[in-house]
Amino acid sequence: MEKVNLLFVFLGGAIGAVLRFEVSHLWNRKKKIPLGTFFANVTGGILLGVLIKIYEITGFPESAWLLLATGFCGGYTTYSTFSYEVFQLLDQKKWGAAALYLGSSILITITAVWSVLKI
Repeated sequence: MEKVNLLFVFLGGAIGAVLRFEVSHLWNRKKKIPLGTFFANVTGGILLGVLIKIYEITGFPESAWLLLATGFCGGYTTYSTFSYEVFQLLDQKKWGAAALYLGSSILITITAVWSVLKI
């Protein structure tokens, strides 16, 4: 891979990670489930679906794909944080909140990507 492509992934990832941090910071305060990560995963799934659709129609440059899909969406959505948050809820014996967060995150994020791809 060319070094300039790594720069696109790096820049997109940095922007996505900072935005996710801000969203989580604003939305996770004193909530039963981590809504910030949930929101980031759902909206990131929608954005990725939109990017796939645009790519199918226009075939935009690889640099744009690396910046937006690989970098931004990769940094913005976060399965590792999601997994840790589910673990925290389980560790705190918040079974209902853990089940709701786990199930709704997976189902709604997959539905978000599917919905955009079927438009």
